[in-house]
Amino acid sequence: MAGMLRWLIHSLVCLGVVASSRGEWVLGERREVGRLAAGAVAWEIEARDGATRAIITGVSFSSANATLRVLDNPPDARTGFLDLLRGAGAIAGVNASYFHEDYRPLGLVVSEGKTIHAFETAKLLSGVFAVRGHGSMELVRSSALGKTDGLREAVQSGPWLVENGEAGATLNAEKLARRTVVATNGKGEWALVIFSPLTLAQTGALLTVPHLAGDWKIQRALNLDGGSSTSLIALENGSPVVQIASFGPVRNYLAIIPRAR
Repeated sequence: MAGMLRWLIHSLVCLGVVASSRGEWVLGERREVGRLAAGAVAWEIEARDGATRAIITGVSFSSANATLRVLDNPPDARTGFLDLLRGAGAIAGVNASYFHEDYRPLGLVVSEGKTIHAFETAKLLSGVFAVRGHGSMELVRSSALGKTDGLREAVQSGPWLVENGEAGATLNAEKLARRTVVATNGKGEWALVIFSPLTLAQTGALLTVPHLAGDWKIQRALNLDGGSSTSLIALENGSPVVQIASFGPVRNYLAIIPRAR
């Protein structure tokens, strides 16, 4: 009996540590802000963890109906985000990869089969969003990507926020910034999501809350460039229903494109 009691106390303590380290995020009511083409939905939701408040805005969609494309936006041919989306026939998009002060991309960037920048090995660049030649989308560890030949689209970024439904254990818990994220359940449901200023640890914890992005649970999520670069536009019948701007130009975007029927 004493042994069982010690085991129970130990288990409860462990559970308390896990809950404390990840926070106790509670989601408010989801507000649908737009029904987009290809069955995509734009939404906004508030979350609270004690006195901490977060506003999360996103667009969720099925890979059966839409895909993600990298829209390059070099300095010598720079186009406004909204015009870039409309020109590509996109229904929504967010900022994508990190870039240098001269706007050279950081890490692998592939757009419509063209390699804009080569793969890099760096601790920060721990993951890749990729569209394979046959059209399937995936989030994969940089170390597991393999050959980049034949990729249709790709953005290398990081850090990895969620893997196998669990938040990363070593995410920074101090620096606050706006966040941009691409996430999936690994079964065809995807979301582009931006967060009001949070730490990476808070963002990872929030992403593991069931039904954050819809009636499914996020299994994998990759952090994209955030802070001043964070931006999201969603279009319903060609008009913005969400338009959250970056504080300056960015090099490229991830855009949701309806699949041809």
